[in-house]
Amino acid sequence: MFGSRREFCPHLVWFILKADLYGSWIFGLFPFTFDSRRKQLRCSRWLRLYGLIANYSFMCLIFYMGRENMKLHKLDAFERNPLLERINMIIGLLSVFSATVMHFMNFWGSKRVEEIANELIALEYHSDGLNLKNCPKFNCFVIQKSMTMMGQFLSFLTVNYGMPGNNYAMYLVILSGLMQISLNLNIMHCFFGILLIYRYAWMMNEQLLGLVRQLKLDPTSDSSRTRNFLSLYTRLLELNKKLVAAYEYQITLILTGGLAGNIVIIYFLIVFGVSMKKKSIFLIVFPQTLFINIWDFWLTIAVCDLTERAGKKTATILKLFTDLELKDAELEKSLKEFAWLCSHRKFRFQLCGLFSVNYKMGFQMIITSYLYLLYLVQFDYMNL
Repeated sequence: MFGSRREFCPHLVWFILKADLYGSWIFGLFPFTFDSRRKQLRCSRWLRLYGLIANYSFMCLIFYMGRENMKLHKLDAFERNPLLERINMIIGLLSVFSATVMHFMNFWGSKRVEEIANELIALEYHSDGLNLKNCPKFNCFVIQKSMTMMGQFLSFLTVNYGMPGNNYAMYLVILSGLMQISLNLNIMHCFFGILLIYRYAWMMNEQLLGLVRQLKLDPTSDSSRTRNFLSLYTRLLELNKKLVAAYEYQITLILTGGLAGNIVIIYFLIVFGVSMKKKSIFLIVFPQTLFINIWDFWLTIAVCDLTERAGKKTATILKLFTDLELKDAELEKSLKEFAWLCSHRKFRFQLCGLFSVNYKMGFQMIITSYLYLLYLVQFDYMNL
């Protein structure tokens, strides 16, 4: 019905990107309008103000209603284990703090985001020498990110309506759900930005490989595109630097909050299943939520690592030119400059100057979170 998978995926990705764009406009997270004459985004003062007021109003309402609801209703798990209640309260405050910082940074850094978005648009319209074809991994990661976002929202609804003794008011659940969608849409801007940088690096690598094959067959072939590729690589490095500077605090808060939430999820499961000895199909929601959170966390790690490896692959491809007998002095000069640039400047996603986002850091964070869970169980062992 939908044709082949290769034909269907690009259309699905297009729909997801459109949904993210319109959703961001509705929530006031993308305060830009498109100037079709200049083919550039322009920051709207009214959209910025709307986003700031709307999102902070949401948070104030959630904070007030949540505090009132906690006074009226208390979970059985909190009665059984007071430490769980305190930890859950700390995680809740951390979430409010993260949302406050993220929405403020979205308002404060809108000019920087405008520069990044306009540069990406310029690359799309003026990609000299690039064959703008479908990138399979780009499509795959966009679809997976949208699936984790939907999974998190479904887990949120399941927890609120399936947890024994949970009697949150409907309006509080709706507001909290909208806030979760808002935060996910915000972080998806950075995720898609990294993916677009990878997409251009991947296409450039494909063209460079094609050029190597072409020069092997015919050393006199036109190789003027190399200078364009060097210029593109320089622009991508600058984009990478600007993107990290614009979203480093948001990504740090999301990664930290997600792993802290995973600790609470497992501790909830221990209290319900071990301490309270509850046997219910509802308990499946805890491993389900844990799986979705780790999947979402790992997607962020994977896309950063993928982009770094694309930059390393560029350097590897450039070494292939050394095996060729080049007769063009200008080409040799361009390749030397390109190789020097690749060796001295790389794609890096270093947050707050403290740690780089890659597979090594991802494994370390997961191990650390489970160690903290182990310490927590040992500390509160007598109450379990």
